[in-house]
Amino acid sequence: MKRLILIFTLLCAFPALALAQNNSSYTAPPVEISQVRALRDTSWFYVHKVLPRQTLFSICKAYDITEGELYEANRAVLESGLKAGTELYIPIHGNAGADNVASQEAGSQDDPQSQPDKGYTIHRVKWYETLYSISRKYEISPESIIRANSLTRVDLRTGQLLRIPTDNYQNTVEKQVSDEYSGPDIIDTPEDDQRIADDLTQPDEDVTLPDDDIFFSEPFSGKARIALLLPFNSKAASPSSNYLDFYSGVLLALERIKSQGVDADLRVIDISDYKDLSVLASDAFLGDRDFVIGPVMSSDIAQIAAYCNDRRIPLISPMDQQAERLVPDNPFLVQAPVSAENQIAKLVQSMNYSSAAEDNVVVIHEKGTDTTYFKQVEAALNRAGIPFRTFSYGILEGRRIDATLSSSYLSGSKTNHIIIASEKESFASDAVRNISLLSSRYDIVGYGSNRLRNFETIELEAYQNVSMHFSLGYYVDYSRPEVKDFVFKYRALFNTEPGAYAFQGYDLTSYFTEALRKYGRYFNRSLGDFDMKLLQSNMHYEKSSPWGGYVNKATKNIVYLDDYSIACE
Repeated sequence: MKRLILIFTLLCAFPALALAQNNSSYTAPPVEISQVRALRDTSWFYVHKVLPRQTLFSICKAYDITEGELYEANRAVLESGLKAGTELYIPIHGNAGADNVASQEAGSQDDPQSQPDKGYTIHRVKWYETLYSISRKYEISPESIIRANSLTRVDLRTGQLLRIPTDNYQNTVEKQVSDEYSGPDIIDTPEDDQRIADDLTQPDEDVTLPDDDIFFSEPFSGKARIALLLPFNSKAASPSSNYLDFYSGVLLALERIKSQGVDADLRVIDISDYKDLSVLASDAFLGDRDFVIGPVMSSDIAQIAAYCNDRRIPLISPMDQQAERLVPDNPFLVQAPVSAENQIAKLVQSMNYSSAAEDNVVVIHEKGTDTTYFKQVEAALNRAGIPFRTFSYGILEGRRIDATLSSSYLSGSKTNHIIIASEKESFASDAVRNISLLSSRYDIVGYGSNRLRNFETIELEAYQNVSMHFSLGYYVDYSRPEVKDFVFKYRALFNTEPGAYAFQGYDLTSYFTEALRKYGRYFNRSLGDFDMKLLQSNMHYEKSSPWGGYVNKATKNIVYLDDYSIACE
């Protein structure tokens, strides 16, 4: 009897065993990758509904995870066994179905991997990446990626393969993009950029700063009159979804502002309809606006900056870091994106360096190559007056450097601040691994470029071991109530997830409308006193020169903690 009870128990717990006795040719049903995703704490998961006769093995294989990872994410529901109808949370970090997604997404494109790699590198899209984030990673424009891959859609899929232009090929693509936006009469080459810069260095006797009385003569009227100038490309078969996302974020911000009793008048202009943007620099288009958001490219901003200076209309540069070179000579230009130089300066500042008696600073970089980021870090440390030592090695020496670091560079009695001054994945991965191993014997705090966060070869545990610090221009903490509220409303209104562009549109509209309410029409005079922590970015503005506009120098500093969480300052 006891044996019969045991057999019955086993058959109930593992129904596949009973099936195998009756049908030895049984094949487990295929597992399809779920289209449903959910956010738990700070991590995204697929939500997979178990079908009859699916197994842990087949599910893990399909999603490219281990059974241990699956169990950790679903400990409560799996303790009683795998049952049909159960919803499992699948960690999103594998290449599940990547090959199928890549082939489907490519459409009429040639397979990038079948092409020679001269002139571009290949990037496989991760689940959390957007066209915007990828363009920032490689420091090129989103339009360059679109052009290089002949994309007909900009909502990317996990596993999709993209060509990333490099060197001369990138310059060619950027030129094509500029021509597409600005028309044949507008050029955006390095020579033209230098010409604009040279022109701006010449003093303009006609440009004068307004008197102090003017700034207090026009308080907020009760209605925010805003112009939005973006390349929507609305007449094309495939309009720019990124800039439409930006527009959607603007609309959500205005909806919130209206709920607080403030009216808004938004004038939206698709600059793709104009070959010469100088026609927009007129009273008919912008004369009655309280502030203007856009255009995007620095060359386009240069065409209307003089008009905005003359009419004392704040002009907001929303995305292009290159536009910062225009700010010192344009008093009403406001640069919202934080430059790479400022991000490095904030990274150095996050060290909280006290004294040589308490802190030991070491900069690690690759021997002989990859010097750009190293030089920027070196310059930032020198400006901050922080003493440091440099240690360089070749990637082939990586397995033998721990002894050198221990004997000559690290201190057993001080906090060792180690900056990985490289944006090359192979070297950065090796350097982070080495300092992570040494963290068990030394007090080590790590620092690095934003790009390191996208390197798949660096284990998350290594970041946690050294409390890795990053200083970012953009970062979204999805645990914040206000972020959750924005995401919920965005989903409800637009039936999709908000991306970086949507957050940026919301943040900029919220900040500058609030500045308008607080300080009146000439609010840009007071931006230095008006700081805000927004959903994706922070705002802290400083004058670029006594006669120039304002640049944003606020970053979001994040730290990887040993409890698998990320602290954001």
